[in-house]
Amino acid sequence: MPTVIHSRTRVLTGIALACLLLFAVPVLGQLRVATWNLTNYSGTDEGRNRAIRTVLFDEFMGRSMRPDVLVAQEVVNVGGAERLLLTLNADPRGGRDWALAPFIDGPSTDSALVYRTSRVWVREVSIASPGGVSPLPPRHTIRYDLGLVGYDAPVLVLYSTHMKAGATTTDRQRRMVEAQAIRADAQALPEGTYFMLLGDFNITDSNEAAYRDLVESRPDDNGRFFDPISSPGQWRDSSLFRFLHTQDPVTAMDDRFDQILVNDDLLDGDGLEYLGNYPAPFSFTTFDDPNHSYRTWGNDGRSFDIPLVVDDNQMVGPVIARALVDAPGGTLGHLPVYLDLIVPAKVSTLISLDFGEVSTGEVHIRDLPIGNTGNLSLWSARGIQPLRATFDADAPFDAPPGELRIAAGEPIQFVPIILETDMVGTIEADLRIATNDPDRTETIVRLRANVIGGCRADLDGDGDLTLFDFLVFQNLFATGDLRADFDGDGQLTLFDFLAFQNEFAIGC
Repeated sequence: MPTVIHSRTRVLTGIALACLLLFAVPVLGQLRVATWNLTNYSGTDEGRNRAIRTVLFDEFMGRSMRPDVLVAQEVVNVGGAERLLLTLNADPRGGRDWALAPFIDGPSTDSALVYRTSRVWVREVSIASPGGVSPLPPRHTIRYDLGLVGYDAPVLVLYSTHMKAGATTTDRQRRMVEAQAIRADAQALPEGTYFMLLGDFNITDSNEAAYRDLVESRPDDNGRFFDPISSPGQWRDSSLFRFLHTQDPVTAMDDRFDQILVNDDLLDGDGLEYLGNYPAPFSFTTFDDPNHSYRTWGNDGRSFDIPLVVDDNQMVGPVIARALVDAPGGTLGHLPVYLDLIVPAKVSTLISLDFGEVSTGEVHIRDLPIGNTGNLSLWSARGIQPLRATFDADAPFDAPPGELRIAAGEPIQFVPIILETDMVGTIEADLRIATNDPDRTETIVRLRANVIGGCRADLDGDGDLTLFDFLVFQNLFATGDLRADFDGDGQLTLFDFLAFQNEFAIGC
């Protein structure tokens, strides 16, 4: 990567993304999105509500789920959704800033989305795939369009699904109808939209037609979904996928029904981004895969084809594990699944840069400050993308080539903007800064200089170098006038006296 040289010979280099995936300990700041089939949840059983709070907010060995967005399936009605909201806000460990997205009542149990208002906001809620009697799927697929706090863009679309259960031809066809509708809806999203599919797929292997319809490549792949942990296969009754099984903690863990799929923009290394090493597959030997933030909460891999291990659960400990078993209310249940997202960079710089009065035939440099001002208190340095910026200046100004990278939390950096011209008069031009800030993909900085001819040290303009030029220089310096900035660093210092004396000594 090219090096940017600062005036006064300081060197600025881009900072590469060095986000250590310390997933064994939850890193505050990233956006955590979770899905959980709550199993016919009405919210009237306070024992279940206590179990839900324990699952979401308790901590074991530094690990805690604590999502920012929770997409829930099998909520029986709007009353259940409202009681889920009360349940979450009853626990201070969750932030007590939870809100409920507009609820859509469907033909069967429903989806509900609860979210932390300090982190995201709801743009719109709609039905992506309607439910009903066969051949329709039994439940609505609800689409939630979210925004990030502090950003106008990007848009994050979450699809909540609870597909038809069963292995008959009709069951598979009803899942196919839903998958086709979801992909068609995603296909029509505006360019640059981020999207995810979350929920209970009721699919036993990645070769089922409905799943292939979601993830297969087509000539136009805008609506394509990807498994962020690259783990296709025959999930049911396979010990190979024992760390990914989500159903059923009460009787036997043997299916990866609950999943999160994402689009390619969440895997491209920039902007809003899945925190993980795609396309590396999820580990076959540990639940604590350092390559991924994706987790099946509570599954330590030792519960294959048996009820969830509780007493010595190595992932969440006995208290959270017991709550996962109790949360479904004694019936068949599911484990929640979550992943983390990194939010985009934010650029901060000037809207104009004035060189002041400069002379012809010389090289003049002014430093442009630029920084990554993502909200550290909200997202943390780890949770914000590095700022990437390139610079293009109109002649006769010039800017360094290559890309500058600035990590979140790193001090403001300075980019040298250069002017060298024989033209006399006022010069104005634009500096274009292309960045990965989704709200300011291009920033225009107005450049200006007043270029004078002749001898620069002849400050009184009488054509001779005399004591009066020293007096004019002293007056300019004393009043902070940048015409006294003879070393061109944008500041008035002792070096300007030395630079003026050198020019005076050389003569005109």
